[in-house]
Amino acid sequence: MLIPLGTNRPLTRKPRIVPILIGINLAVFVLQLILQSQDPHLHNQLLDFGHVWRHDLTPWSPITSAFLHGSFMHIAGNMLALFVFGPPVEDRFGRLGFTIFYLAGAIGSGLVHTAASPYPAIGASGAIAAVTGAFLVLFPNSRIRILWFLILIQIMMAPAWWLIGLWIVIDLFSQTFQVDNGTANAAHLGGYAFGIAVALFLLATHILEREPYDLFSILKQKNRKRAFQAATRSSTPLPVKASKKPEKEDPKSAELAHRRAQISERLSEGNVEDAAARYLAMIQYFSSDEDAPTTMHRDAQYQIANHLYASGQRQDALDAYQALIKAYPNDKERDVICILRARINAQDLNNTTEARSILTTLIEQSSDDDIKNLALSELDALKD
Repeated sequence: MLIPLGTNRPLTRKPRIVPILIGINLAVFVLQLILQSQDPHLHNQLLDFGHVWRHDLTPWSPITSAFLHGSFMHIAGNMLALFVFGPPVEDRFGRLGFTIFYLAGAIGSGLVHTAASPYPAIGASGAIAAVTGAFLVLFPNSRIRILWFLILIQIMMAPAWWLIGLWIVIDLFSQTFQVDNGTANAAHLGGYAFGIAVALFLLATHILEREPYDLFSILKQKNRKRAFQAATRSSTPLPVKASKKPEKEDPKSAELAHRRAQISERLSEGNVEDAAARYLAMIQYFSSDEDAPTTMHRDAQYQIANHLYASGQRQDALDAYQALIKAYPNDKERDVICILRARINAQDLNNTTEARSILTTLIEQSSDDDIKNLALSELDALKD
């Protein structure tokens, strides 16, 4: 059994819609429990009114069914998945966009269920499958912290593409070979397909700003690399005139280039953990050389710093963020990085003076109202 606990994807703002959705689902479930114990007939009427079923399909049932659950384990599993995967997707889609997307995912997955199954269904899993499908496209290489029950109970980190891909394969297998298993596998598959399609469409049309490591950009980079390799193989190399006096290569520069190349290679493979470890080793190796260009290119540096922050290596994360800001003073994520720097100083290093300075400067300089409000709330927390 694999239970997701969290992701290493940092947020630019606190989620608002995900907690509201979780609260509504929990409140409805408590109401179900009360009705089930006090008035079972009324409870059954509520289920009949809210479930999605091909023989009694109403305009509201694809949505109402997404707020009803059949058992404690049913709602616990769904709400945990929403808690883990919902905030990063809300962060990218925006609050209004995420609300529309979630409800549309509930409708789409519900309609797929009615087309594929003769049985009524309830539960938020179809809408949450849409969320995880979008997560797969937006953050395929993000690491998911998992509680793993096999022979031993342990916590492991797995890439999002592996975990979500495994869930899709399980649903495909169940829908094909175990149709009457009591689970709405078709609704899950419809939700995944909806979330993947919507996220790809938003990235392809630039409605949603692309990131270097979303699925759309990764596929484009691979296509470009393949085309470049084909062009290189088909071209005739130009003769190179040998230098009479070849320049002697600086061993230190060669070592630095080698280490940087290894880090970039690990990142391209999706192995952020090893890339971060190699980055820290490089920083340590060249610690005595202040002029050594140990800061990676922008996207690599940002990804490594985020991983260090998410994995609890806060001082190293702070150093990596500060190196990024120094090298790229006008970076588009500068405000978010400032928030993270302030949190590290206040919560991990007990340096509230520096945290206040960072937040005060951010409030004065930022043009983003959401960032300003977040900085103000962070500043208020320091007063407690």
